[in-house]
Amino acid sequence: MQATLKLSLLHLCTSFHLGAGPRAHVHASPFTSARTLTSLAASEVARSNGKGLDNVAIVEFGSGCCHGDNSTKAAVRACNDAIEWASIKVRTIIPGGYAAMKLHVHIACPNPASVDVDAVAKCFPYGTMLPILVEDGGLLGSSREGLPGEVPSDALMTVANACVTIGWNDSEEVSDVLEASPSVALRSPKITPQSSDTQVDESLPQVPRTVRTPTAAEMQPGSDEMLSRAADAKVRLSAAGRVLTPYEAFAFLGDHDDVEIYDVRTSEQRATHTINGCAGVSAKGSQLLPLDDIADGTAAPPPSDQPCIFICSRGPKSLVALDYLSEYCPQAMCVEGGITAWDTAALPIEAVGGPTD
Repeated sequence: MQATLKLSLLHLCTSFHLGAGPRAHVHASPFTSARTLTSLAASEVARSNGKGLDNVAIVEFGSGCCHGDNSTKAAVRACNDAIEWASIKVRTIIPGGYAAMKLHVHIACPNPASVDVDAVAKCFPYGTMLPILVEDGGLLGSSREGLPGEVPSDALMTVANACVTIGWNDSEEVSDVLEASPSVALRSPKITPQSSDTQVDESLPQVPRTVRTPTAAEMQPGSDEMLSRAADAKVRLSAAGRVLTPYEAFAFLGDHDDVEIYDVRTSEQRATHTINGCAGVSAKGSQLLPLDDIADGTAAPPPSDQPCIFICSRGPKSLVALDYLSEYCPQAMCVEGGITAWDTAALPIEAVGGPTD
């Protein structure tokens, strides 16, 4: 499959004055990122360069607005605007990759003391959040004939600006980052017996029996068993560079003509997963290849020499699929966050219909 669109490395946008009012608030957010890395203490802001970073990889600006006097909503939209079109090769430009990546967020809005920094921090699924700096700025405007002080609150409009800096620190060597990561325990090879009522098609290529076949529970979305195996696989496979963000996956598809993207959900799971009120969608150009069918021997796995990307609804099932097929398909990868994250990143999707397709 060939993707016809490619993302630019940088989102070029007009820079603006963040605001330098008398009120400035530094928040050491307790929010823990998707990589379960701890936020730094507020004292880190006192470093010589102010942001708590020794090296800057990229700086993005964004603006956000909303109806009403709601600086949190406007700040969240400003952060999303700053990062949504940036495609960054983190493992290439930051020593230590995602584990070493740090983010500094600087926000200017009309009511800085009201900003929920946990909501702001959730805009950033990767890396370690440095203390978020929120100060007086942006704009509180009116959508009616009067000035802001002359109209009711429902006529107000809040505008916030955001500056997002991504970088790393020299004080943390790559080896230190890896040592601080959760220990990796490789699974012992184990064979899961096939169900007695499943007819295995022996003419199809089969995954080696030394690889542990996913159980039914491990293929059931949201189950403890699936989440446990997915979490274990994510640690090992992320370190090998085989777990991609939606932007990385899309860029990889655009750079290589021979890559296929496989939706590893069942047709029923795909048909019932809803995104923005629409059910039955997947990444544009993807092929349906349920992990369940591969595991019970009724469908062939992808060709062992083919580069491919697995995707599911929210990420765990494609991680289980990659864990199961990583040896048989050494060029396979998966999309972190699944089609939900893919859609949030505004990447192309398509309707794929229901179970009978």
